[in-house]
Amino acid sequence: MSGAAANPFPIVGVGASAGGLDPIKRLLAALPAQPGLALVVVQHLDPHHSSQLVELLAPRVAMPVLDAMHGMKVEMDHVYATHR
Repeated sequence: MSGAAANPFPIVGVGASAGGLDPIKRLLAALPAQPGLALVVVQHLDPHHSSQLVELLAPRVAMPVLDAMHGMKVEMDHVYATHR
């Protein structure tokens, strides 16, 4: 599989509306520091609001939490946050 060669670890996506922030925080708090995967968190927000998702999630997880950007390299044991 070509995808497996590019990313030899799972990339897990989690999506939620604005009301789903607390369950996402609980999920991240329950994860080990090195779960062997990358987690992409997508939150639905009003397009006129700026996201503070990274700042809200970072204290809850032992992994680095980054703003997801187009074209960035996905690394194992990292959380990538974005909104739509």
